[in-house]
Amino acid sequence: MDKKIETYIDKIVSELNCGEEQKREIIDEMRDHLYLLKNEYIEQGFTNEEATQKALENFGEQKQLINGLQESLFPFYKVFKMGTWILFGLYSLIILFKLLFQRMIIRITDYANGFANPYYVFIPPNSEGYFDLEALKFNSNIIPFKNTMEYITGYDRFNLDIIINNTLGNILIFLPLGIFLPLLFKKYQTFTKVFAASILISFSIEFLQLVLKIGQFDIDDIILNVTGSIIGFLLIGTIKSMIHLPKGSIFRKTTN
Repeated sequence: MDKKIETYIDKIVSELNCGEEQKREIIDEMRDHLYLLKNEYIEQGFTNEEATQKALENFGEQKQLINGLQESLFPFYKVFKMGTWILFGLYSLIILFKLLFQRMIIRITDYANGFANPYYVFIPPNSEGYFDLEALKFNSNIIPFKNTMEYITGYDRFNLDIIINNTLGNILIFLPLGIFLPLLFKKYQTFTKVFAASILISFSIEFLQLVLKIGQFDIDDIILNVTGSIIGFLLIGTIKSMIHLPKGSIFRKTTN
């Protein structure tokens, strides 16, 4: 294997937004074309290194090839990408509004109207303030699935909408995140990267809710949020794997 050729191929394929099966097919076809070109130059009398360089130059500039390949794989990729960014922006605004900004408005309104206890948190009478250890215990849950099981088994004590919002709702609200991250960001193409990002984002929201007195910190929310994000990631991965390359050589269409 020629390291320079393999690096060239990896650079191009890593920038493509497509399924793993498609990437493997593209790698195989690129490798065949490049090594065939290299052998032709060697037969003409060029050294191994010179043949490699001329083969790469003949094949094309990387950025141009990436754009051409992506266009061949998905003719409306640019429109799709722009639409996805718009949807991601709207999704982000909705999430931030529902989980932070709307609650902050209610918090400010409560304060202006003289309510001692904020709507979303509870301050026990025997505590020395909101950030007292006793108050934090009332407004935090660090035991996994404790509150979730209470909602599921306490159908006779909670309204159905409360049960759904705090269980299924927490999963669904983060499901789009697992779809948007790999579609828009090259660094989030793997399970572990999406998993870590989901934990960080969910934890940050829970922490801000607690600190700003607009919600309780619940480890269950983080678990369910991350579950939703992973479901979204697996869903988009499955869809990508079902999309196959068009018939015929994609490189002849791209380079001709």
